Amino acid sequence: MVAVIIITGLCLVSVYISYIAFRKGFTKSADDYFVAGSSLGYFVLIFSLMASFLSAFSMFGMSSFGYRLGFGSLYVLTANLVPLGFLWYFMHKKTFLLGRARKWMSMGAPFGERYGTATRIILVLVVLVASIPYLVAQIQGIGVMLEAMSEGIISFHMGLFFVPFFIALYLMMGGMKGAAWVNAIQGVFFSIMVFVLFFFVMMKNGGFVPTMEMVMAKHPTLFQIGWAGGKVWSYPMIFGMATAMCIGCVCFPQPYMHAYSSRSARGLKAMFLSFGGICLVVITLPTLIGIAGNVIIPGLKGVEADKIYGLVASATMPDWLAAFAVAGGFTAAMSTVNGLVFGNATNLSVDIIKTLRPETRPSELITIARVFVGIIMAICVFIAWNPNTPVAELSIIAFGTVAVTFFALWGAYYWKRATKTGAILSILVGVSLNVVFFFVGGKAMVLFPQKSFFQLNGFLASFILAGIVFFVGSYLTTPGKTEEKSLKLFFHPVLTK
Repeated sequence: MVAVIIITGLCLVSVYISYIAFRKGFTKSADDYFVAGSSLGYFVLIFSLMASFLSAFSMFGMSSFGYRLGFGSLYVLTANLVPLGFLWYFMHKKTFLLGRARKWMSMGAPFGERYGTATRIILVLVVLVASIPYLVAQIQGIGVMLEAMSEGIISFHMGLFFVPFFIALYLMMGGMKGAAWVNAIQGVFFSIMVFVLFFFVMMKNGGFVPTMEMVMAKHPTLFQIGWAGGKVWSYPMIFGMATAMCIGCVCFPQPYMHAYSSRSARGLKAMFLSFGGICLVVITLPTLIGIAGNVIIPGLKGVEADKIYGLVASATMPDWLAAFAVAGGFTAAMSTVNGLVFGNATNLSVDIIKTLRPETRPSELITIARVFVGIIMAICVFIAWNPNTPVAELSIIAFGTVAVTFFALWGAYYWKRATKTGAILSILVGVSLNVVFFFVGGKAMVLFPQKSFFQLNGFLASFILAGIVFFVGSYLTTPGKTEEKSLKLFFHPVLTK
């Protein structure tokens, strides 16, 4: 019950912080509510963005990955996070510059101005669909860990409602500024606690090296590349998963929202370029904790392995400290739900409702966004009710699905010949193929290399085909008036300085 009390306390603190933002008037205008009045400084930007991505996937999912699949998980992290900050800055520098000039508040805005209304709406709906598995992964992780740490006092299904209720409450009140403040504080908290847990887990068996030697003696395959007949952590598998995560991170709502909310270009650059290094350290630790968990809590399979983070905390730390360690994992999940739900609610309000009903007033947009927060949260709780896919796999499926929007984004900013038809077709083809592959071959076809795809996984096959469709579709179609008119803005000489 100590863990439940601490987690409840953290939820209440988060609500109070958001309430302060509400009382101080940071949600009165649409600009304040959706993009924090473009006022966020270095510290809040860096830790808010970090917290919005370091999720239940990073804490519970990666520890589960390490527990089940071993050191190969670290190769995925390295191949994903090292280039990510540079790719983010390359892709979203124009998001910041144009967003500030054009008063953008949603991720559909650049697509709308570059390609037209149809692309803007399709993009937003696709991102929402892709976000659902990632949100479900966070909520599922919250429910699993609450049940484990409360020793069944709070059931999995009750846990699905517990934390999401608080998240919805503080999102509705505080808007982007309240969410960013909460994210930053949660980011600092869970970063500290994962270091503390790592120390206790490794000291359980005499230190890092003795612990890894014990794991290797019992589970040598966890330290191999290409085990299980070459299926697990083959180089195509590592490349496929890392690519999905890296490109998917660029295409989710969080970098758009933080780019719009940044106070300065320097803050934006610091935020993006520091992200990869900080996250590489923070996410590596849960992975190693999961690997070490094989000699502390052996025998977990499938979804049950998502509990390893909390179980090793209980096995190696005093109850009160274990509760704080697990609460750190909860805050990671909360902050990601926070950022992703708010981003999608903003998109639905501004890109769809405002586009279809231009007369909608700013105050009405804020109210509509708050309603969408509740609706999205309810849908995700419903889907998470009967879990059958581990948190890590759910998250990678989400990254892979949203990544197919990458070509439309790149074309908007860096290719004058890009057309609306090419952008729309590439998005629809990429998403459709991901869905088809998932329903035909399950998560294995999406995540793992397939002989029929020349050792690519389903995501990479979908991504490559989406790219081909984008370029061919753009070459075969003539840019319309919207595309032609947008060139002066999107390729203005000042943007290349």
